[in-house]
Amino acid sequence: MKLSKLTVVIGGACLSLLLVGSAFAANAFTPSADKTQIISSTFDELKGKLEQYKDKRSLAADVPLVQGDDFQISKQDFIFYKSNMEMINKLQNNGSKSLNSASFSDDTLIGEMVKKELTVSYAKKLGLEVTPQEVDAVIQQERSYLNDFSITGENNELVREIMKYRIGMTGLSDDEFWNSESTREQYEKALLMGKLYDKLVAEGKFEKGDGAAFGNFQKTLLEEAKGSVIVNKEVLDK
Repeated sequence: MKLSKLTVVIGGACLSLLLVGSAFAANAFTPSADKTQIISSTFDELKGKLEQYKDKRSLAADVPLVQGDDFQISKQDFIFYKSNMEMINKLQNNGSKSLNSASFSDDTLIGEMVKKELTVSYAKKLGLEVTPQEVDAVIQQERSYLNDFSITGENNELVREIMKYRIGMTGLSDDEFWNSESTREQYEKALLMGKLYDKLVAEGKFEKGDGAAFGNFQKTLLEEAKGSVIVNKEVLDK
Protein backbone atom coordinates (compact mmCIF):
# COMPACT_ATOMS: atom_id res chain seq x y z
CA MET A 1 0.00 0.00 0.00
CA LYS A 2 1.85 3.09 -1.21
CA LEU A 3 1.32 6.68 -0.14
CA SER A 4 -0.67 8.51 -2.79
CA LYS A 5 -0.34 12.05 -4.05
CA LEU A 6 -0.94 14.84 -1.58
CA THR A 7 -1.99 12.58 1.26
CA VAL A 8 0.45 14.21 3.60
CA VAL A 9 1.46 12.90 6.99
CA ILE A 10 2.03 15.69 9.48
CA GLY A 11 4.56 15.14 12.15
CA GLY A 12 4.92 14.59 15.82
CA ALA A 13 1.88 13.96 17.96
CA CYS A 14 -0.43 14.76 15.11
CA LEU A 15 -3.13 13.41 12.92
CA SER A 16 -1.88 11.68 9.83
CA LEU A 17 -3.34 13.51 6.88
CA LEU A 18 -3.37 10.25 5.05
CA LEU A 19 -6.91 10.38 6.36
CA VAL A 20 -7.66 13.31 4.13
CA GLY A 21 -7.04 11.33 0.97
CA SER A 22 -9.53 8.63 1.89
CA ALA A 23 -12.01 10.90 3.58
CA PHE A 24 -12.49 13.16 0.60
CA ALA A 25 -11.93 10.72 -2.24
CA ALA A 26 -15.64 10.29 -2.88
CA ASN A 27 -16.68 13.85 -2.04
CA ALA A 28 -14.35 16.25 -3.82
CA PHE A 29 -14.99 19.95 -3.34
CA THR A 30 -13.54 23.37 -4.06
CA PRO A 31 -11.98 24.93 -0.97
CA SER A 32 -14.40 27.84 -0.61
CA ALA A 33 -13.94 30.84 1.66
CA ASP A 34 -16.08 29.05 4.24
CA LYS A 35 -13.88 25.97 4.18
CA THR A 36 -10.74 28.08 4.33
CA GLN A 37 -12.23 29.73 7.41
CA ILE A 38 -12.86 26.30 8.98
CA ILE A 39 -9.20 25.41 8.49
CA SER A 40 -7.99 28.77 9.80
CA SER A 41 -10.24 28.74 12.87
CA THR A 42 -9.34 25.12 13.65
CA PHE A 43 -5.64 25.90 13.83
CA ASP A 44 -6.27 29.12 15.78
CA GLU A 45 -8.32 27.16 18.34
CA LEU A 46 -5.75 24.36 18.39
CA LYS A 47 -2.95 26.80 19.09
CA GLY A 48 -4.96 28.22 21.98
CA LYS A 49 -5.67 24.77 23.41
CA LEU A 50 -2.01 23.79 23.23
CA GLU A 51 -0.91 27.02 24.90
CA GLN A 52 -3.48 26.47 27.64
CA TYR A 53 -2.24 22.92 28.10
CA LYS A 54 1.35 24.14 28.46
CA ASP A 55 0.29 26.78 31.00
CA LYS A 56 -1.46 24.16 33.15
CA ARG A 57 1.18 21.51 32.67
CA SER A 58 2.29 19.81 35.86
CA LEU A 59 3.83 16.56 36.94
CA ALA A 60 0.33 15.07 36.98
CA ALA A 61 -0.31 16.29 33.46
CA ASP A 62 2.89 14.59 32.30
CA VAL A 63 1.33 11.20 32.96
CA PRO A 64 0.63 9.75 29.50
CA LEU A 65 -2.98 9.50 28.37
CA VAL A 66 -2.20 6.03 27.02
CA GLN A 67 0.62 3.69 28.00
CA GLY A 68 1.26 0.64 25.87
CA ASP A 69 4.03 -1.92 26.03
CA ASP A 70 6.18 0.04 23.60
CA PHE A 71 4.37 3.33 22.98
CA GLN A 72 2.80 6.31 24.72
CA ILE A 73 0.12 8.77 23.69
CA SER A 74 0.15 12.12 25.47
CA LYS A 75 -2.67 14.55 26.17
CA GLN A 76 -1.08 16.85 23.61
CA ASP A 77 -1.18 14.07 21.02
CA PHE A 78 -4.88 13.65 21.70
CA ILE A 79 -5.66 17.38 21.54
CA PHE A 80 -4.02 17.58 18.12
CA TYR A 81 -5.71 14.45 16.80
CA LYS A 82 -9.18 15.42 17.99
CA SER A 83 -8.94 18.93 16.56
CA ASN A 84 -7.93 17.61 13.16
CA MET A 85 -10.65 14.97 13.10
CA GLU A 86 -13.28 17.56 13.99
CA MET A 87 -11.94 19.82 11.23
CA ILE A 88 -12.21 17.07 8.62
CA ASN A 89 -15.71 16.30 9.83
CA LYS A 90 -16.76 19.94 9.41
CA LEU A 91 -15.21 20.15 5.96
CA GLN A 92 -17.07 17.02 4.86
CA ASN A 93 -20.34 18.32 6.24
CA ASN A 94 -20.09 21.91 4.97
CA GLY A 95 -19.38 23.35 8.40
CA SER A 96 -22.07 21.48 10.32
CA LYS A 97 -21.43 18.72 12.82
CA SER A 98 -21.69 15.10 11.80
CA LEU A 99 -24.89 13.32 12.77
CA ASN A 100 -22.71 10.48 14.04
CA SER A 101 -21.27 12.36 17.00
CA ALA A 102 -20.29 9.04 18.62
CA SER A 103 -17.49 8.83 16.07
CA PHE A 104 -15.88 11.79 17.80
CA SER A 105 -16.26 10.71 21.40
CA ASP A 106 -13.04 10.70 23.39
CA ASP A 107 -13.20 6.93 23.77
CA THR A 108 -13.59 6.37 20.03
CA LEU A 109 -10.78 8.75 19.12
CA ILE A 110 -8.43 7.26 21.71
CA GLY A 111 -9.24 3.84 20.28
CA GLU A 112 -8.31 4.99 16.78
CA MET A 113 -5.00 6.37 18.01
CA VAL A 114 -4.23 3.17 19.90
CA LYS A 115 -5.06 1.02 16.87
CA LYS A 116 -2.50 2.90 14.81
CA GLU A 117 0.21 2.43 17.43
CA LEU A 118 -0.63 -1.26 17.85
CA THR A 119 -0.47 -1.76 14.09
CA VAL A 120 2.98 -0.17 13.96
CA SER A 121 4.12 -2.30 16.90
CA TYR A 122 2.81 -5.44 15.22
CA ALA A 123 4.69 -4.60 12.02
CA LYS A 124 7.93 -4.15 13.97
CA LYS A 125 7.44 -7.44 15.82
CA LEU A 126 7.20 -9.18 12.44
CA GLY A 127 10.60 -7.71 11.58
CA LEU A 128 9.35 -5.12 9.11
CA GLU A 129 11.60 -2.09 8.86
CA VAL A 130 11.72 1.29 7.17
CA THR A 131 15.09 2.73 6.23
CA PRO A 132 16.01 6.41 6.53
CA GLN A 133 16.37 6.41 2.75
CA GLU A 134 12.75 5.26 2.34
CA VAL A 135 11.57 8.07 4.62
CA ASP A 136 13.71 10.55 2.66
CA ALA A 137 12.20 9.38 -0.61
CA VAL A 138 8.57 9.64 0.45
CA ILE A 139 9.06 13.05 2.07
CA GLN A 140 10.76 14.30 -1.08
CA GLN A 141 7.86 12.94 -3.11
CA GLU A 142 5.23 14.56 -0.92
CA ARG A 143 7.00 17.93 -0.93
CA SER A 144 7.32 17.72 -4.69
CA TYR A 145 3.59 17.13 -5.08
CA LEU A 146 2.72 19.94 -2.70
CA ASN A 147 4.94 22.39 -4.55
CA ASP A 148 3.82 21.31 -8.03
CA PHE A 149 0.89 23.62 -8.72
CA SER A 150 0.28 21.95 -12.06
CA ILE A 151 -1.22 19.17 -9.93
CA THR A 152 -4.65 20.60 -9.37
CA GLY A 153 -7.85 19.27 -7.92
CA GLU A 154 -10.05 20.14 -5.00
CA ASN A 155 -8.54 17.66 -2.56
CA ASN A 156 -5.01 18.71 -3.40
CA GLU A 157 -5.81 22.37 -2.80
CA LEU A 158 -7.37 21.43 0.52
CA VAL A 159 -4.23 19.63 1.68
CA ARG A 160 -2.06 22.56 0.59
CA GLU A 161 -4.21 24.90 2.67
CA ILE A 162 -4.05 22.64 5.71
CA MET A 163 -0.29 22.24 5.42
CA LYS A 164 0.18 26.01 5.17
CA TYR A 165 -1.40 26.41 8.60
CA ARG A 166 0.15 23.23 10.02
CA ILE A 167 3.69 24.30 9.21
CA GLY A 168 2.98 27.90 10.18
CA MET A 169 1.91 27.04 13.71
CA THR A 170 5.24 25.28 14.41
CA GLY A 171 7.31 28.39 13.78
CA LEU A 172 9.65 26.23 11.69
CA SER A 173 10.76 26.84 8.14
CA ASP A 174 9.56 24.39 5.49
CA ASP A 175 12.92 22.60 5.52
CA GLU A 176 13.00 22.43 9.32
CA PHE A 177 9.47 21.02 9.46
CA TRP A 178 10.03 18.33 6.85
CA ASN A 179 13.39 17.32 8.31
CA SER A 180 12.17 17.29 11.91
CA GLU A 181 12.28 14.08 13.91
CA SER A 182 8.53 14.21 14.54
CA THR A 183 7.64 14.49 10.86
CA ARG A 184 10.00 11.70 9.91
CA GLU A 185 8.60 9.49 12.68
CA GLN A 186 5.06 9.87 11.35
CA TYR A 187 6.17 8.93 7.83
CA GLU A 188 8.03 5.94 9.21
CA LYS A 189 4.85 4.77 10.93
CA ALA A 190 2.79 5.26 7.78
CA LEU A 191 5.29 3.29 5.73
CA LEU A 192 5.41 0.49 8.30
CA MET A 193 1.63 0.21 8.17
CA GLY A 194 1.80 0.09 4.40
CA LYS A 195 4.38 -2.70 4.49
CA LEU A 196 2.27 -4.65 6.94
CA TYR A 197 -0.77 -4.26 4.71
CA ASP A 198 1.19 -5.54 1.71
CA LYS A 199 2.51 -8.49 3.72
CA LEU A 200 -0.97 -9.51 4.85
CA VAL A 201 -2.26 -9.25 1.28
CA ALA A 202 0.65 -11.38 0.03
CA GLU A 203 -0.18 -13.98 2.69
CA GLY A 204 -3.78 -14.12 1.49
CA LYS A 205 -5.25 -12.65 4.68
CA PHE A 206 -7.42 -10.37 2.56
CA GLU A 207 -7.65 -8.99 -0.97
CA LYS A 208 -5.67 -5.97 -2.08
CA GLY A 209 -7.79 -2.86 -1.78
CA ASP A 210 -9.94 -4.30 0.99
CA GLY A 211 -9.53 -1.50 3.49
CA ALA A 212 -12.41 -2.80 5.60
CA ALA A 213 -10.60 -6.10 6.17
CA PHE A 214 -7.46 -4.25 7.24
CA GLY A 215 -9.62 -2.19 9.58
CA ASN A 216 -11.04 -5.36 11.08
CA PHE A 217 -7.50 -6.65 11.55
CA GLN A 218 -6.68 -3.49 13.50
CA LYS A 219 -9.81 -3.92 15.63
CA THR A 220 -8.60 -7.41 16.50
CA LEU A 221 -5.27 -5.99 17.63
CA LEU A 222 -7.13 -3.54 19.85
CA GLU A 223 -9.26 -6.28 21.38
CA GLU A 224 -6.23 -8.47 22.05
CA ALA A 225 -4.39 -5.57 23.70
CA LYS A 226 -7.03 -4.99 26.37
CA GLY A 227 -5.38 -5.27 29.73
CA SER A 228 -1.94 -4.41 28.42
CA VAL A 229 -2.82 -0.89 27.29
CA ILE A 230 -3.54 1.54 30.13
CA VAL A 231 -5.77 4.55 29.40
CA ASN A 232 -5.63 7.38 31.96
CA LYS A 233 -8.66 9.44 30.92
CA GLU A 234 -8.42 11.58 34.03
CA VAL A 235 -5.42 13.22 32.34
CA LEU A 236 -7.90 14.95 30.00
CA ASP A 237 -9.39 16.82 32.96
CA LYS A 238 -6.08 18.25 34.16
